[in-house]
Amino acid sequence: MIDAATHEIKGEAITIQMPKIEDWTISDLRKTCKKNKVKGYMKMTKDQLVEAVKQIIDNFHKMKEEQK
Repeated sequence: MIDAATHEIKGEAITIQMPKIEDWTISDLRKTCKKNKVKGYMKMTKDQLVEAVKQIIDNFHKMKEEQK
């Protein structure tokens, strides 16, 4: 069931299959960094962008755990 107020699906686990971050294009990595306000992302190498996106994901998981 989707909660209209929060746009969250409640009561069900969802699995989303996506490529490994290392396989993302530089464009997708940069878009993710831009949306998450990573400073200096345009000058980063692909390896640096991958690490930045991994950090974004880690921070998201930590935030979700703190909300429990």
